[in-house]
Amino acid sequence: MRLKAEESKLAIAALYRVLGASLVCCLFYNIFFFYFPSKYLFDILAPRLIMLCCLALLIYFYINPQAHFKNTVRAFLALVIVSFVPPSLYFIVMAWQGKWLLIERLPPTSGITLSLLILGLMMLPRRQKKYVVLSWSVIAIPTFHYLIYHPAELHTERGYELVSLFGPACLILYVIYPYQSGIRHHMDEMTFSLRRSEAEADRDFLTDVYNRRGLKHWLDQLTKNDQICVILIDVDHFKSINDRYGHTTGDKVLIEVASRMRSIYFEKHAIARWGGEEFTVILANPKKQSAANIGSMFQIAMSNLPYKTVGKLTVSVGQSEIQSCEHFIDLIEQADKALYYAKNNGRNQAIIYNNTLS
Repeated sequence: MRLKAEESKLAIAALYRVLGASLVCCLFYNIFFFYFPSKYLFDILAPRLIMLCCLALLIYFYINPQAHFKNTVRAFLALVIVSFVPPSLYFIVMAWQGKWLLIERLPPTSGITLSLLILGLMMLPRRQKKYVVLSWSVIAIPTFHYLIYHPAELHTERGYELVSLFGPACLILYVIYPYQSGIRHHMDEMTFSLRRSEAEADRDFLTDVYNRRGLKHWLDQLTKNDQICVILIDVDHFKSINDRYGHTTGDKVLIEVASRMRSIYFEKHAIARWGGEEFTVILANPKKQSAANIGSMFQIAMSNLPYKTVGKLTVSVGQSEIQSCEHFIDLIEQADKALYYAKNNGRNQAIIYNNTLS
């Protein structure tokens, strides 16, 4: 859970940077064409429209980054593709038809195109990067093809500029993309291993319920407004089971105890092995009218049917009051006092804490 949250934060921060850098890039071209006006309307309108769209996307994304992330990424990709690919292809097609010279009419916005595409390749999610590479290829390859078959235009300052711009850019994109994909695959494997290690570190190796560390992480996800009830469950005379049948059989009993506990209560809760033969159940926001019977429900369900390896056994249960999750330590102490009272007054019973317990 924490790794996913960190990944989400990184993705949101990266998208903020993409949108911010795109705004700055468009602003630069707007300033450039303000001082050095172009005779082509596309050169004047494109940077301004893209800048306004990026600003609108940034505002939309800022309103709710988590909910608007996917839509913002899709809109940004669509903006880049629609703004640059069709116009570039239009100029190339018209040049092939002899309507004009490509070096004279192709807008000098290749730089902004390259900047946005490289930003997208570096920072957008992996699934969208293939569209970045494809978009650049759709522009660069036809341009190269045209210049190769029109050497008169190729051997000009503008022709050399286009070759020097598209050539290294293609090399960078086609080298970086596979390398970045390999790095990402390696990082995914590491992330999976870390998640699995984290999950294993939060679980009791024998019973596969939470250990104390895992229970703490579960409690950390609750808010101050969440109410909890703590139940402690202890297997009666467990030492005699180990002495009579051996520790292997004792382990099997604990595994079966944990398994039964999972099928008793179905509202939001957590089960943890508190230590030895003692388990704890944390109920999140239990209904107060039914809280009085929850401890007994666990005690009866755990003691009613015989166990596979040892037959009949019983458990003692101590239950706390219902308070805010901030008072977990106090509630554990209450449940422990109630459990102590149950074990010292006949066992095989469920006791709810109150101030009169001694």
